[in-house]
Amino acid sequence: METTPRLRLSEFDRDWIDGVSGHSFYRRVLRRVHQIRARETPARQHGVLIVERDPISFAAALCAAIYLQVPVILANPQWRRAEWSAVANQVRPAFIFGRSLLEQLPAEAGPQLEPGTILIPTGGTSGRIKFAVHTWEGLLSACPAVADFLGGGPVNACCTLPLYHVSGLMQLVRTWATGGRLFVLPWKDLLGGMRPNFQAAALTLSLVPTQLQRLLQDPACVDYCRSLRAIFIGGASLHSQLAESARAEGLPLVLSYGMTETAAMVAALPAQDFLSGASNAGRALPNVKLEVVQEDGRCCAVGQAGRIRVSSPALFRGYHARGRTLRCEEAFMTDDEGVLDAQGYLHVLGRSDRIVNSGGEKIDPLEVETVLLESGYAKEVLVLGWPDVEWGEKLIAFYTPSNEQRQASGLNEWLRAHMVDYKRPKVMICVEALPVTANGKLEHDRIQALLEES
Repeated sequence: METTPRLRLSEFDRDWIDGVSGHSFYRRVLRRVHQIRARETPARQHGVLIVERDPISFAAALCAAIYLQVPVILANPQWRRAEWSAVANQVRPAFIFGRSLLEQLPAEAGPQLEPGTILIPTGGTSGRIKFAVHTWEGLLSACPAVADFLGGGPVNACCTLPLYHVSGLMQLVRTWATGGRLFVLPWKDLLGGMRPNFQAAALTLSLVPTQLQRLLQDPACVDYCRSLRAIFIGGASLHSQLAESARAEGLPLVLSYGMTETAAMVAALPAQDFLSGASNAGRALPNVKLEVVQEDGRCCAVGQAGRIRVSSPALFRGYHARGRTLRCEEAFMTDDEGVLDAQGYLHVLGRSDRIVNSGGEKIDPLEVETVLLESGYAKEVLVLGWPDVEWGEKLIAFYTPSNEQRQASGLNEWLRAHMVDYKRPKVMICVEALPVTANGKLEHDRIQALLEES
Protein backbone atom coordinates (compact mmCIF):
# COMPACT_ATOMS: atom_id res chain seq x y z
CA MET A 1 0.00 0.00 0.00
CA GLU A 2 2.70 2.48 0.94
CA THR A 3 6.16 3.33 -0.36
CA THR A 4 9.18 3.50 1.93
CA PRO A 5 8.01 5.42 5.03
CA ARG A 6 9.56 8.87 5.49
CA LEU A 7 9.44 8.38 9.26
CA ARG A 8 10.14 5.46 11.56
CA LEU A 9 7.36 4.51 13.94
CA SER A 10 9.92 4.49 16.75
CA GLU A 11 10.30 8.27 16.33
CA PHE A 12 6.88 8.68 17.95
CA ASP A 13 8.02 6.85 21.07
CA ARG A 14 9.11 9.98 22.93
CA ASP A 15 7.47 12.36 25.35
CA TRP A 16 6.22 15.20 23.22
CA ILE A 17 2.56 15.97 23.84
CA ASP A 18 1.51 16.69 27.42
CA GLY A 19 -1.01 14.21 28.82
CA VAL A 20 0.35 11.10 27.13
CA SER A 21 3.64 9.24 27.51
CA GLY A 22 5.78 8.67 24.45
CA HIS A 23 5.21 4.91 24.53
CA SER A 24 1.44 5.29 24.92
CA PHE A 25 1.36 7.75 22.02
CA TYR A 26 3.42 5.35 19.90
CA ARG A 27 0.85 2.60 20.56
CA ARG A 28 -1.98 4.94 19.51
CA VAL A 29 -0.20 5.76 16.25
CA LEU A 30 0.40 2.08 15.58
CA ARG A 31 -3.32 1.26 16.05
CA ARG A 32 -4.26 3.94 13.53
CA VAL A 33 -1.69 2.64 11.08
CA HIS A 34 -3.39 -0.76 11.24
CA GLN A 35 -6.85 0.85 10.81
CA ILE A 36 -5.79 2.70 7.67
CA ARG A 37 -4.09 -0.35 6.19
CA ALA A 38 -7.23 -2.45 6.74
CA ARG A 39 -9.43 -0.28 4.51
CA GLU A 40 -10.49 -1.75 1.17
CA THR A 41 -10.78 1.69 -0.43
CA PRO A 42 -7.24 2.77 -1.36
CA ALA A 43 -6.29 5.41 1.19
CA ARG A 44 -3.31 6.56 -0.88
CA GLN A 45 -5.71 7.92 -3.52
CA HIS A 46 -8.60 9.13 -1.37
CA GLY A 47 -6.88 10.02 1.90
CA VAL A 48 -8.05 10.04 5.50
CA LEU A 49 -10.21 12.74 7.05
CA ILE A 50 -9.32 13.87 10.58
CA VAL A 51 -12.15 15.51 12.47
CA GLU A 52 -11.05 14.63 16.00
CA ARG A 53 -11.86 16.93 18.90
CA ASP A 54 -9.33 15.31 21.24
CA PRO A 55 -5.83 16.69 20.48
CA ILE A 56 -4.00 13.44 21.27
CA SER A 57 -6.32 11.46 18.99
CA PHE A 58 -5.87 14.12 16.32
CA ALA A 59 -2.07 13.95 16.57
CA ALA A 60 -2.03 10.13 16.50
CA ALA A 61 -4.16 9.98 13.35
CA LEU A 62 -2.03 12.65 11.67
CA CYS A 63 1.24 10.89 12.51
CA ALA A 64 -0.09 7.55 11.27
CA ALA A 65 -1.08 9.05 7.93
CA ILE A 66 2.25 10.86 7.58
CA TYR A 67 4.11 7.62 8.34
CA LEU A 68 2.12 5.81 5.62
CA GLN A 69 2.40 8.81 3.23
CA VAL A 70 -1.38 8.79 2.96
CA PRO A 71 -3.09 12.09 2.09
CA VAL A 72 -4.57 13.90 5.09
CA ILE A 73 -7.72 16.06 5.07
CA LEU A 74 -8.20 18.24 8.15
CA ALA A 75 -11.68 19.35 9.19
CA ASN A 76 -13.42 21.53 11.75
CA PRO A 77 -15.57 19.43 14.14
CA GLN A 78 -17.98 22.38 14.43
CA TRP A 79 -18.86 22.47 10.73
CA ARG A 80 -22.52 22.06 9.92
CA ARG A 81 -24.39 20.87 6.88
CA ALA A 82 -23.48 23.83 4.65
CA GLU A 83 -19.75 23.34 5.24
CA TRP A 84 -19.87 19.56 4.94
CA SER A 85 -21.80 19.86 1.67
CA ALA A 86 -18.94 21.95 0.26
CA VAL A 87 -16.41 19.39 1.51
CA ALA A 88 -18.39 16.46 0.03
CA ASN A 89 -18.01 17.96 -3.43
CA GLN A 90 -14.24 18.03 -3.08
CA VAL A 91 -13.14 14.87 -1.25
CA ARG A 92 -14.36 11.36 -0.45
CA PRO A 93 -11.87 9.96 2.08
CA ALA A 94 -11.22 6.26 2.49
CA PHE A 95 -11.30 6.57 6.28
CA ILE A 96 -12.65 9.11 8.77
CA PHE A 97 -11.20 9.64 12.23
CA GLY A 98 -13.93 11.33 14.28
CA ARG A 99 -17.54 12.19 13.47
CA SER A 100 -18.78 14.10 10.43
CA LEU A 101 -21.85 14.48 8.22
CA LEU A 102 -19.87 13.51 5.14
CA GLU A 103 -21.26 10.00 4.82
CA GLN A 104 -24.85 11.35 4.83
CA LEU A 105 -24.36 13.72 1.90
CA PRO A 106 -24.73 12.74 -1.76
CA ALA A 107 -21.89 14.09 -3.86
CA GLU A 108 -19.42 13.10 -6.52
CA ALA A 109 -15.88 12.47 -5.35
CA GLY A 110 -13.37 15.13 -6.33
CA PRO A 111 -9.99 14.52 -7.95
CA GLN A 112 -7.72 11.92 -6.39
CA LEU A 113 -5.25 13.17 -3.84
CA GLU A 114 -1.48 13.13 -4.18
CA PRO A 115 0.27 10.76 -1.74
CA GLY A 116 1.84 12.57 1.17
CA THR A 117 -0.21 15.75 0.90
CA ILE A 118 -1.91 17.55 3.78
CA LEU A 119 -5.12 19.44 2.99
CA ILE A 120 -5.71 22.32 5.40
CA PRO A 121 -9.12 24.05 5.28
CA THR A 122 -9.21 27.76 4.61
CA GLY A 123 -11.64 30.44 3.54
CA GLY A 124 -8.91 31.68 1.22
CA THR A 125 -9.88 34.54 -1.04
CA SER A 126 -13.51 33.45 -1.24
CA GLY A 127 -14.39 32.84 2.40
CA ARG A 128 -15.92 29.45 1.47
CA ILE A 129 -14.44 26.11 2.44
CA LYS A 130 -11.53 25.03 0.29
CA PHE A 131 -8.31 23.19 0.97
CA ALA A 132 -4.76 24.49 0.71
CA VAL A 133 -2.49 21.59 -0.28
CA HIS A 134 0.69 21.29 1.77
CA THR A 135 3.28 18.58 2.27
CA TRP A 136 4.90 17.34 5.46
CA GLU A 137 8.31 18.45 4.16
CA GLY A 138 6.94 21.90 3.41
CA LEU A 139 5.49 22.31 6.89
CA LEU A 140 8.75 21.12 8.44
CA SER A 141 10.73 23.66 6.39
CA ALA A 142 8.92 26.51 8.17
CA CYS A 143 10.03 25.40 11.64
CA PRO A 144 13.76 26.31 11.76
CA ALA A 145 12.99 29.92 10.83
CA VAL A 146 10.70 30.37 13.83
CA ALA A 147 13.19 28.66 16.14
CA ASP A 148 15.98 30.95 14.87
CA PHE A 149 13.75 34.00 15.32
CA LEU A 150 13.28 33.04 18.97
CA GLY A 151 17.01 32.60 19.50
CA GLY A 152 17.37 28.88 18.84
CA GLY A 153 16.66 25.74 20.83
CA PRO A 154 13.43 23.76 21.20
CA VAL A 155 10.14 25.54 20.65
CA ASN A 156 7.71 24.68 23.44
CA ALA A 157 4.10 25.75 22.97
CA CYS A 158 0.95 26.24 24.98
CA CYS A 159 -1.62 25.76 22.25
CA THR A 160 -5.10 27.22 22.70
CA LEU A 161 -5.94 27.21 18.98
CA PRO A 162 -7.60 24.26 17.16
CA LEU A 163 -5.17 21.81 15.59
CA TYR A 164 -7.11 21.65 12.30
CA HIS A 165 -6.35 25.38 11.87
CA VAL A 166 -2.92 26.21 10.43
CA SER A 167 -1.97 28.24 13.52
CA GLY A 168 -2.65 25.29 15.82
CA LEU A 169 -1.25 22.69 13.43
CA MET A 170 2.05 24.52 13.08
CA GLN A 171 2.49 24.57 16.87
CA LEU A 172 2.20 20.79 16.80
CA VAL A 173 4.68 20.55 13.90
CA ARG A 174 7.17 23.04 15.41
CA THR A 175 7.31 21.30 18.76
CA TRP A 176 7.85 17.98 17.01
CA ALA A 177 10.52 19.27 14.64
CA THR A 178 12.54 21.16 17.27
CA GLY A 179 12.33 18.62 20.07
CA GLY A 180 9.98 20.77 22.12
CA ARG A 181 6.90 20.05 24.19
CA LEU A 182 3.29 20.71 23.26
CA PHE A 183 0.69 21.61 25.87
CA VAL A 184 -2.82 21.75 24.39
CA LEU A 185 -4.97 23.79 26.74
CA PRO A 186 -8.53 24.93 25.95
CA TRP A 187 -8.71 28.71 25.89
CA LYS A 188 -11.39 28.80 28.59
CA ASP A 189 -9.19 26.71 30.87
CA LEU A 190 -6.29 29.13 30.49
CA LEU A 191 -8.57 32.02 31.41
CA GLY A 192 -9.98 29.91 34.24
CA GLY A 193 -6.57 29.63 35.90
CA MET A 194 -5.12 26.38 34.52
CA ARG A 195 -1.43 26.53 33.55
CA PRO A 196 0.92 24.08 31.83
CA ASN A 197 3.27 22.32 34.25
CA PHE A 198 6.29 23.85 32.54
CA GLN A 199 8.56 26.83 32.96
CA ALA A 200 6.66 29.82 31.56
CA ALA A 201 9.82 31.55 30.30
CA ALA A 202 10.38 28.63 27.90
CA LEU A 203 6.80 28.58 26.53
CA THR A 204 5.28 30.31 23.54
CA LEU A 205 1.61 31.15 23.19
CA SER A 206 -0.26 31.94 19.98
CA LEU A 207 -3.37 34.10 20.09
CA VAL A 208 -5.73 35.93 17.78
CA PRO A 209 -6.65 39.52 18.77
CA THR A 210 -10.03 38.44 20.14
CA GLN A 211 -8.30 36.19 22.67
CA LEU A 212 -5.83 38.92 23.59
CA GLN A 213 -8.70 41.30 24.30
CA ARG A 214 -10.23 38.83 26.75
CA LEU A 215 -6.90 37.91 28.31
CA LEU A 216 -6.29 41.56 29.22
CA GLN A 217 -9.44 41.55 31.32
CA ASP A 218 -7.98 38.89 33.65
CA PRO A 219 -5.17 40.24 35.90
CA ALA A 220 -3.99 36.76 36.91
CA CYS A 221 -3.74 35.65 33.28
CA VAL A 222 -1.91 38.86 32.35
CA ASP A 223 0.57 38.28 35.16
CA TYR A 224 1.28 34.74 33.93
CA CYS A 225 1.55 35.69 30.26
CA ARG A 226 3.96 38.52 31.03
CA SER A 227 6.61 35.89 31.84
CA LEU A 228 6.19 33.81 28.63
CA ARG A 229 8.95 33.49 26.05
CA ALA A 230 6.74 34.98 23.33
CA ILE A 231 3.08 35.58 22.52
CA PHE A 232 2.53 35.33 18.78
CA ILE A 233 -0.33 37.46 17.51
CA GLY A 234 -1.84 36.69 14.11
CA GLY A 235 -5.04 35.88 12.29
CA ALA A 236 -6.30 39.48 12.10
CA SER A 237 -5.14 43.05 12.45
CA LEU A 238 -4.38 44.32 15.94
CA HIS A 239 -6.35 47.43 16.86
CA SER A 240 -4.11 50.27 18.10
CA GLN A 241 -6.03 50.54 21.38
CA LEU A 242 -5.55 46.84 22.04
CA ALA A 243 -1.83 47.09 21.21
CA GLU A 244 -1.39 49.95 23.66
CA SER A 245 -3.14 48.01 26.42
CA ALA A 246 -0.90 44.98 25.86
CA ARG A 247 2.19 47.19 25.73
CA ALA A 248 1.23 48.89 28.98
CA GLU A 249 1.04 45.46 30.64
CA GLY A 250 4.48 44.49 29.35
CA LEU A 251 3.23 41.46 27.39
CA PRO A 252 5.92 40.00 25.06
CA LEU A 253 3.79 40.23 21.92
CA VAL A 254 5.28 39.12 18.60
CA LEU A 255 3.20 40.66 15.83
CA SER A 256 3.31 38.44 12.76
CA TYR A 257 2.04 38.00 9.23
CA GLY A 258 1.05 34.75 7.59
CA MET A 259 -1.84 32.59 6.42
CA THR A 260 -2.83 29.03 5.67
CA GLU A 261 -1.19 29.20 2.26
CA THR A 262 2.19 30.14 3.77
CA ALA A 263 2.14 27.57 6.61
CA ALA A 264 1.43 30.34 9.15
CA MET A 265 3.88 33.14 9.87
CA VAL A 266 6.37 34.39 7.29
CA ALA A 267 7.17 37.71 8.99
CA ALA A 268 7.48 38.60 12.66
CA LEU A 269 8.29 41.58 14.85
CA PRO A 270 10.46 40.89 17.92
CA ALA A 271 8.70 41.43 21.24
CA GLN A 272 11.23 44.05 22.32
CA ASP A 273 10.40 46.11 19.21
CA PHE A 274 6.69 45.88 20.02
CA LEU A 275 7.27 46.94 23.61
CA SER A 276 9.33 49.88 22.31
CA GLY A 277 6.32 51.11 20.35
CA ALA A 278 6.52 49.42 16.92
CA SER A 279 3.26 48.07 15.52
CA ASN A 280 4.16 46.56 12.14
CA ALA A 281 4.33 42.91 11.06
CA GLY A 282 8.13 42.78 11.25
CA ARG A 283 10.67 41.53 8.74
CA ALA A 284 10.61 38.38 6.63
CA LEU A 285 11.75 35.25 8.45
CA PRO A 286 14.82 33.34 7.16
CA ASN A 287 14.21 31.61 3.79
CA VAL A 288 11.22 33.89 3.14
CA LYS A 289 11.09 36.64 0.54
CA LEU A 290 8.43 39.33 0.89
CA GLU A 291 7.66 41.79 -1.90
CA VAL A 292 5.07 44.49 -2.39
CA VAL A 293 4.13 44.66 -6.06
CA GLN A 294 1.96 46.59 -8.46
CA GLU A 295 -0.81 44.98 -10.49
CA ASP A 296 1.63 44.34 -13.35
CA GLY A 297 3.94 42.41 -11.01
CA ARG A 298 6.66 45.06 -10.74
CA CYS A 299 8.00 45.77 -7.27
CA CYS A 300 6.76 48.93 -5.61
CA ALA A 301 9.12 51.58 -4.40
CA VAL A 302 9.89 51.81 -0.69
CA GLY A 303 6.83 53.16 1.10
CA GLN A 304 4.53 52.55 -1.89
CA ALA A 305 1.41 50.45 -1.29
CA GLY A 306 0.71 47.32 -3.31
CA ARG A 307 -0.14 43.62 -3.13
CA ILE A 308 1.98 41.43 -0.84
CA ARG A 309 3.82 38.61 -2.63
CA VAL A 310 5.45 35.74 -0.73
CA SER A 311 8.18 33.28 -1.68
CA SER A 312 8.98 30.47 0.75
CA PRO A 313 9.86 26.76 0.72
CA ALA A 314 6.83 26.30 3.01
CA LEU A 315 4.33 27.66 0.48
CA PHE A 316 1.30 25.54 -0.32
CA ARG A 317 1.18 23.71 -3.66
CA GLY A 318 -2.20 25.12 -4.66
CA TYR A 319 -5.87 24.53 -3.82
CA HIS A 320 -7.31 21.04 -4.09
CA ALA A 321 -9.65 20.55 -7.05
CA ARG A 322 -8.81 24.01 -8.39
CA GLY A 323 -6.60 22.90 -11.26
CA ARG A 324 -3.25 24.68 -11.23
CA THR A 325 -0.50 23.76 -8.77
CA LEU A 326 2.33 26.02 -7.68
CA ARG A 327 5.88 25.05 -8.47
CA CYS A 328 8.40 25.26 -5.64
CA GLU A 329 10.13 28.29 -7.15
CA GLU A 330 6.92 30.25 -7.65
CA ALA A 331 5.76 33.10 -5.45
CA PHE A 332 2.26 33.47 -4.04
CA MET A 333 0.33 36.67 -4.67
CA THR A 334 -1.83 37.33 -1.62
CA ASP A 335 -5.00 39.39 -1.47
CA ASP A 336 -3.46 41.65 1.16
CA GLU A 337 -2.15 45.12 0.55
CA GLY A 338 0.91 46.40 2.34
CA VAL A 339 3.97 48.61 2.39
CA LEU A 340 7.65 47.78 2.92
CA ASP A 341 9.62 50.53 4.63
CA ALA A 342 13.31 51.36 4.16
CA GLN A 343 14.33 48.92 6.91
CA GLY A 344 12.37 46.05 5.34
CA TYR A 345 9.53 46.03 7.87
CA LEU A 346 6.14 45.00 6.50
CA HIS A 347 3.12 47.19 7.23
CA VAL A 348 -0.11 45.34 6.36
CA LEU A 349 -2.86 47.71 5.21
CA GLY A 350 -5.73 45.27 4.78
CA ARG A 351 -7.38 42.99 2.25
CA SER A 352 -7.91 43.98 -1.34
CA ASP A 353 -11.21 42.11 -1.54
CA ARG A 354 -14.37 42.02 0.52
CA ILE A 355 -13.50 39.15 2.83
CA VAL A 356 -14.04 39.86 6.53
CA ASN A 357 -11.41 38.65 9.00
CA SER A 358 -13.17 38.36 12.36
CA GLY A 359 -11.36 36.85 15.32
CA GLY A 360 -8.89 35.14 12.98
CA GLU A 361 -11.57 33.52 10.80
CA LYS A 362 -12.16 34.52 7.18
CA ILE A 363 -15.80 35.02 6.24
CA ASP A 364 -17.40 35.70 2.88
CA PRO A 365 -20.27 38.21 3.43
CA LEU A 366 -21.96 36.95 0.27
CA GLU A 367 -22.29 33.47 1.76
CA VAL A 368 -23.89 34.88 4.92
CA GLU A 369 -26.23 37.08 2.88
CA THR A 370 -27.35 34.05 0.87
CA VAL A 371 -28.20 32.07 4.00
CA LEU A 372 -30.12 35.04 5.47
CA LEU A 373 -32.17 35.47 2.29
CA GLU A 374 -32.95 31.74 2.15
CA SER A 375 -34.51 31.99 5.62
CA GLY A 376 -37.58 33.81 4.30
CA TYR A 377 -37.36 36.36 7.11
CA ALA A 378 -35.50 39.00 5.09
CA LYS A 379 -36.18 40.68 1.75
CA GLU A 380 -32.85 42.49 1.41
CA VAL A 381 -29.61 41.88 3.24
CA LEU A 382 -26.26 43.64 3.58
CA VAL A 383 -23.44 41.92 5.51
CA LEU A 384 -20.09 43.60 6.09
CA GLY A 385 -17.16 43.86 8.45
CA TRP A 386 -16.76 46.84 10.76
CA PRO A 387 -13.64 47.76 12.79
CA ASP A 388 -13.83 46.35 16.30
CA VAL A 389 -11.37 46.35 19.19
CA GLU A 390 -12.12 42.77 20.28
CA TRP A 391 -12.65 41.01 16.95
CA GLY A 392 -10.47 43.07 14.60
CA GLU A 393 -13.51 43.21 12.36
CA LYS A 394 -17.04 42.57 13.60
CA LEU A 395 -19.52 40.96 11.21
CA ILE A 396 -22.73 43.01 11.08
CA ALA A 397 -25.90 42.42 9.06
CA PHE A 398 -28.57 44.89 7.98
CA TYR A 399 -31.83 43.48 6.69
CA THR A 400 -35.27 44.59 5.61
CA PRO A 401 -37.94 42.23 7.02
CA SER A 402 -40.23 40.15 4.84
CA ASN A 403 -43.15 40.79 7.23
CA GLU A 404 -44.25 43.53 9.60
CA GLN A 405 -43.36 41.73 12.82
CA ARG A 406 -39.66 42.55 12.45
CA GLN A 407 -38.75 39.97 15.07
CA ALA A 408 -35.18 38.74 14.87
CA SER A 409 -35.69 35.57 16.92
CA GLY A 410 -36.68 33.43 13.93
CA LEU A 411 -33.81 34.76 11.88
CA ASN A 412 -31.31 34.05 14.67
CA GLU A 413 -32.64 30.51 15.06
CA TRP A 414 -32.26 29.98 11.31
CA LEU A 415 -28.66 31.14 11.44
CA ARG A 416 -27.84 28.91 14.41
CA ALA A 417 -29.19 25.91 12.50
CA HIS A 418 -27.50 26.68 9.17
CA MET A 419 -24.19 28.41 9.88
CA VAL A 420 -21.14 27.68 11.99
CA ASP A 421 -20.80 30.05 14.97
CA TYR A 422 -18.00 32.29 13.69
CA LYS A 423 -19.93 33.12 10.49
CA ARG A 424 -22.98 34.43 12.32
CA PRO A 425 -23.17 38.24 12.49
CA LYS A 426 -22.36 39.75 15.87
CA VAL A 427 -25.00 42.43 15.26
CA MET A 428 -28.31 42.11 13.38
CA ILE A 429 -30.09 45.38 12.56
CA CYS A 430 -33.57 45.60 11.06
CA VAL A 431 -33.96 48.66 8.79
CA GLU A 432 -36.52 50.26 6.46
CA ALA A 433 -33.91 50.40 3.70
CA LEU A 434 -30.32 49.18 3.43
CA PRO A 435 -27.64 51.82 4.21
CA VAL A 436 -26.40 52.16 0.63
CA THR A 437 -26.62 54.96 -1.91
CA ALA A 438 -28.49 54.76 -5.21
CA ASN A 439 -25.30 53.62 -6.94
CA GLY A 440 -24.66 50.91 -4.35
CA LYS A 441 -21.96 52.59 -2.25
CA LEU A 442 -21.99 52.20 1.53
CA GLU A 443 -23.33 55.11 3.58
CA HIS A 444 -20.69 54.99 6.31
CA ASP A 445 -22.21 57.76 8.45
CA ARG A 446 -25.58 56.05 8.43
CA ILE A 447 -24.02 52.69 9.24
CA GLN A 448 -22.22 54.22 12.20
CA ALA A 449 -25.43 55.87 13.42
CA LEU A 450 -27.38 52.61 13.12
CA LEU A 451 -24.70 50.75 15.06
CA GLU A 452 -24.76 53.33 17.83
CA GLU A 453 -28.55 53.14 18.03
CA SER A 454 -28.49 49.34 18.17
